[in-house]
Amino acid sequence: MDAHGTTTMIRQETIFSKLNLIKVSDLVLLQAMQVVYSVCPSCGAVDSCEPYSDYTRWMIYIYDGERTEVRVIVDRVKDGSCGHTHALIADILIPYSSYSLRFILHVLRSYTYRNCNVAVLCERYSIAISTLYRWIHLFKEHANLWLTVLEQIIRMTTEALDCFEDIHQLPSVFFKRYRFSFLQSRETARCRHST
Repeated sequence: MDAHGTTTMIRQETIFSKLNLIKVSDLVLLQAMQVVYSVCPSCGAVDSCEPYSDYTRWMIYIYDGERTEVRVIVDRVKDGSCGHTHALIADILIPYSSYSLRFILHVLRSYTYRNCNVAVLCERYSIAISTLYRWIHLFKEHANLWLTVLEQIIRMTTEALDCFEDIHQLPSVFFKRYRFSFLQSRETARCRHST
């Protein structure tokens, strides 16, 4: 938050193909991101955001099938019209989470294969069992937001994951429609918007 009000985010489209077809790492996608200052989410001004600062955060992603952690830089802009600052968050990042979208989807896919029990799976990816179950709940909740009532999923399956990984630019479209990110908890989104 700055002196003029709430700090919000501007989602940056970095995923230009289906999630399951991308062959490069999340780090490469993030580094290739083209920073675009679009419409201010606070006041609606167009092309009035200028570079302001940046901050670092951890990104946990899958590289060669293994959990990998790296510090990344997130750029911030300041809107000249209203004075609000905004973090430019790439689609592959989930706001207020260190885990990349594709990391979570990879873990969920591993869960659906049932090659090992939950404890072993969570140990393999260094996550808490409660985290896995929170992601499963969020996936079902967000998938059902996206789908019609007739298509709602009851169980998280490999087919359900395939459906969502095949949606072109899912993170951006989901954010534009619901004003929070796919696999971001609504509580986190609400708390951040109300501060």
